[in-house]
Amino acid sequence: MKKVVLGLDISTSKVGLCIMDYKFKLLETKLIKLNTKDELEDRCLQLEEYINNLNYNIGDVYVESAFIAFSGGKTSAITMSKLQRFNGMVCYMLRKTTGIQPMSLSPAKARGLVGLKIKRGDNTKQKVIEHVIRSFPSDFKFDLTRHGNPKPGTDDRADAIVIAWAGLNQKTS
Repeated sequence: MKKVVLGLDISTSKVGLCIMDYKFKLLETKLIKLNTKDELEDRCLQLEEYINNLNYNIGDVYVESAFIAFSGGKTSAITMSKLQRFNGMVCYMLRKTTGIQPMSLSPAKARGLVGLKIKRGDNTKQKVIEHVIRSFPSDFKFDLTRHGNPKPGTDDRADAIVIAWAGLNQKTS
């Protein structure tokens, strides 16, 4: 079985997951919804169960790093602390489960590594989705809402693709 790259966009309520081969072919993307009524440790165990059931030979693991700065009043210190704590738990679990040290990439660095520039004021989520659609037109499938917008979670899957893709670009350059 050939090795693949695992990319994750981690939040405390859902995780975007991407499996990509070393020739930049998307093999799988998934949105894993976590039970927000559970403690963070239990959510990490839910994710661990999913990772353990993946039928791939994982060669590299890349994760989106947790926020380290306030984002225009949108994120409280409590939220940032919780996200960083969960991100650390997930990275530890990934190391324990796969035997591979996850490499952390900031969203801005990852976007730069895949050639995506976002202007101030642009809708970042929409721009990431559009870039992934252009780059993987036959492999990135998603559903639309009745209003014609990508369904919730599409952005998390697109972010996971960017993380895996950026990690692989960084490794091969």
